[in-house]
Amino acid sequence: MNSYKLSIAYDGTNYFGFQKQKNKPTIQGKLEEALNLLMDSYELNYSGRTDAGVHAKSQIVNIRTDLILDSQKISSLNKILGDSISINSFKVVSSNFHARYGATERTYKYLVRDSKSNYPHLNQNTYQHYSLLNLEDLNKVAKLFIGEHNFSSFSRVEKFNNPERRIVSSKWIKKNEIYEYTIIANSFLRNMVRNIVGVQLAYFDQKISLKDILNELKNPSGERLNFIAPAHGLILWKVKY
Repeated sequence: MNSYKLSIAYDGTNYFGFQKQKNKPTIQGKLEEALNLLMDSYELNYSGRTDAGVHAKSQIVNIRTDLILDSQKISSLNKILGDSISINSFKVVSSNFHARYGATERTYKYLVRDSKSNYPHLNQNTYQHYSLLNLEDLNKVAKLFIGEHNFSSFSRVEKFNNPERRIVSSKWIKKNEIYEYTIIANSFLRNMVRNIVGVQLAYFDQKISLKDILNELKNPSGERLNFIAPAHGLILWKVKY
């Protein structure tokens, strides 16, 4: 059996997330519809779920199949997938490779515009915040998340899921009118990146203090902080193995 690693980019606007759901359009569902036209059987794994409306520059999928994949078959798959999903690279990997369990680091980016930047053509892939922002204050709170913490106050924690994660980078930069946040960790909890971004913007708007954020990182209250940035500003950027 052959094993392949695929890098897939997608616009998540019209999808209910990556993971397949009954009677709802998802990235996995669309991908499997295309694969089913080319192969009779296969095993598919992926690096992680993305929420409804979230985009990806490089979601990693691995496929085990008896079929030999080549550039012509990948081109056929891309034609079937349409304009919102693209397989951008593929390669043969070891049969032991697993897209989820083999990943050592995941990078997400979140794109924000402030009240100075009203550009409707960017509305589907950046979030327009209603107040003015500045890098100094954004990075003041962003660095609090670096290190190993219990993130139960900053995510939707599923039953029996360990809420501890290790953040290795948390930083904002500005590119023209867009504030770009990059966060890197070994893995993330559900809604975690959007929750962290939402808390940072809430701090900027004086809805929560640095002390409150630190307290929730050191001694979680058991209640999630209800500041969650919209899905359409989030991009799964890179997965490292």
